[in-house]
Amino acid sequence: MHNRFTAGPSTTRKLCLSACTAALMLGAGTAGHAADKVAGHFGISYNSHFVSYGADVWSAGGDFFGDESTTFVTGDVTVAATDNLSFNFGAWADVNDNTNSAIGGSLQEVDIWGGASYTIDLVTLGATYQSWNYAGGTEEVVDLSIGLDDSGFYGGGFALNPSVTWHIRTDGNKAVGQQDGSAVVLAVAPGFSLTDTVSLTIPAGVAFFTTDDFQGGTKSGYGYSYLGASVGVPLDFVPADYGAWSLSFGVTGYFTREDAIPGNPEENFLTGSIGLSLDF
Repeated sequence: MHNRFTAGPSTTRKLCLSACTAALMLGAGTAGHAADKVAGHFGISYNSHFVSYGADVWSAGGDFFGDESTTFVTGDVTVAATDNLSFNFGAWADVNDNTNSAIGGSLQEVDIWGGASYTIDLVTLGATYQSWNYAGGTEEVVDLSIGLDDSGFYGGGFALNPSVTWHIRTDGNKAVGQQDGSAVVLAVAPGFSLTDTVSLTIPAGVAFFTTDDFQGGTKSGYGYSYLGASVGVPLDFVPADYGAWSLSFGVTGYFTREDAIPGNPEENFLTGSIGLSLDF
């Protein structure tokens, strides 16, 4: 279906950025009035790659911030129903000119989700339904997760933040011939304080596919692993009444298995991102 309004690449990108900025300022303006049990997050980032469960979506390969780079826009709201139970709702978009959009302009994908989490002592259980809309079709996903708050185990504020996520593709995108399947991701994300305000996070993980063709391959088992580093810098010059603004800079290396993800132009590749976010 053709969009009645199809802007050129630069116009669409400006419109997206303008809309994101407006949303950020709206969220900031309401931050002081939001209830204590409601938290929000808005963000925009420029990324060298779009990686989805090991798959290099735009086939950037070894091209670091090249022609296949893309912009992500995201926003979500978390509502704490009780001290243990919370609900989360959000949306995410992929914006670039890497191919003709089935949605319109430079908007390549729009994802929406809703979920809940429940904390029991140091353990948090989560369940999230997601609808990923791209390439003229929809991919439906359910994520089941378990995370451990191990911050009190080591002293000095250090924590590994281990988690396990069972990513279940309940309905593949028929427009691209995608099959149902699932992956299990084991991850950690230790954090460190470099200064009183600047933080460093080192995310790492390994994923196992439970089905042979989860990412178009012929083998189940080990699918990919990753190791990265992300630096967060708060923008303290912004008044607190406008929310907590921060910049982030990150790099992540991916190590994929060719017969599990045959569509990747490179088995091993480095990705990067630069982001701006608002939390309230």
